[in-house]
Amino acid sequence: MLVGILVGLVLLGLMVAFTVGLPEATGDDEADPAVVLSLPDTLPGGYAAADLATSFEDGELAEQADAIAQQQKDSTAYGNEVLPDVLDTAAVTRSYVVNGTQAVFVQVFDAEGGAFSPSSLTDPEGTDGAGGITMRNVGDGVCILSVGQAQPGQSAADVPTSSECQVSRDGLTVQLSADEVSAEDLVELADEILAVVVQS
Repeated sequence: MLVGILVGLVLLGLMVAFTVGLPEATGDDEADPAVVLSLPDTLPGGYAAADLATSFEDGELAEQADAIAQQQKDSTAYGNEVLPDVLDTAAVTRSYVVNGTQAVFVQVFDAEGGAFSPSSLTDPEGTDGAGGITMRNVGDGVCILSVGQAQPGQSAADVPTSSECQVSRDGLTVQLSADEVSAEDLVELADEILAVVVQS
């Protein structure tokens, strides 16, 4: 189980890095040193930071809590160093866990949203139920949906296996990705993040 959640969190990070178009920073060529973003230890809806062992203490991963938290703490520190440097704007990242095992990867940028798409698009309805990758608007966000194999009598659109969403408001952009959390829930979470993210 430890290997599973670690692999899941790592894959989520890689998925975002390689398949999601990062927002294009606006303004000066270098990040505004006056802007500092930070994400809280918990988010509305039961999301708890995966870099804290206490986020796992009451669940089935309690015995691996310290190892998971340390790995996530290292990943968060690395992401918080790389993102602002590469994008030339304030940015912060953190992974969260909900329901004990469901990982959500979060990034927040001090920039308006920009191009956002996967590396390729495949119509899930045109693959004889084998699935594919598509996009759609969800609430006030834009989401990439990876769709799994449909069962007989089931629409391919009913089997999303992972979702990545982007929501922008008032000069801030949130990008989220998850395997087991719906696009609708991710967009709702993005709205909550935009309301609580610390900006100084």
